[in-house]
Amino acid sequence: METSGGIRLTGRYYRQYPPGRPLGYAEDELCLGLDDTAFLIVDVYGLGYDSDRDLGEAPEFYRTAVERNREIVVNYIRPAKDAARAAGLPVVYLNNYLAPSTNEGTEWRNMSIRTCGVDVLESWKEPNDILAFSKVIAPEEGDYLIQKQMYSGFFETHLESLLKSLGVRNLVAVGFDTRICLGTTVTDAMYRNYRVVVLRDCCRTNEYPETEAEGWANWLGIRFFECNVGYTCTSEAFVTACSEAGT
Repeated sequence: METSGGIRLTGRYYRQYPPGRPLGYAEDELCLGLDDTAFLIVDVYGLGYDSDRDLGEAPEFYRTAVERNREIVVNYIRPAKDAARAAGLPVVYLNNYLAPSTNEGTEWRNMSIRTCGVDVLESWKEPNDILAFSKVIAPEEGDYLIQKQMYSGFFETHLESLLKSLGVRNLVAVGFDTRICLGTTVTDAMYRNYRVVVLRDCCRTNEYPETEAEGWANWLGIRFFECNVGYTCTSEAFVTACSEAGT
C-alpha cells in the first residue's frame, strides 16, 4: 500500500488470463490523494428521486429508469457524495443537455427515436423535468457541473480542462448508465491516463428482457470496468475510507 495520506481503499479488478482458465478477481490496496482525486457523478438527473416529485408526462423510457434507480441514488450515491465532500474532494457532475448543434439530421437524435422512442428535440427542450435535478442529488455550492450532448463526458466538453485545472489524477465515478454514458466516460478517462474507481453499487444499466431477471447486462458492464478500465469497490468501503482519510 502507498504510504502517503489519502483515501485508502481496496480496488477490485479481474484477471482474464490465461485463456480458458482465467485467474479471476484480485485486489489492490489503493491510496487516492485528497488533492488529486475527484468524485464524478454521471447523468443522475430527473425529477422523481425525491418522494414529493415525479416525471409526470415524460416518456416512459425516463420514468422507468428513475423508478428503477431511486434506491441506488438515495441509499448509495448520495451517501458516497456526502462522504466525498466531507473529505474535501471536488464533486463534478456530468449532465445531458440539448446542444445547439442538434437538429433533424443529427444521427444520435435519429437513433434515439429508433431505439428509445424519444425525440430529444422535443423531450429535451428547456425547461423539462427529465434533465432537472431532484433535491436529494442536486449540485450544491462548490460542486462543478459540466454539460454534455453525447455519451462520454469528455466529448466536446470542458471536463478535461476542469480536471487538469484541479490537478486531478484519480476519478471515483458513479451514475448511469453502466454501459453507455458512465461506461464511455470512464473509458475515455482511462485513455487520458486517469486512474478510475467505479463504485459498483452506485451504477446500473438498462436491462433487456433476456437479461432482466439476473441483471446480466449490468454485471457485464461492471466486469468490463474491472477488465478494461480500472477498479471497482463498494460505496460502503468508499464512505468508510473517506471518514478515515488523513487519520
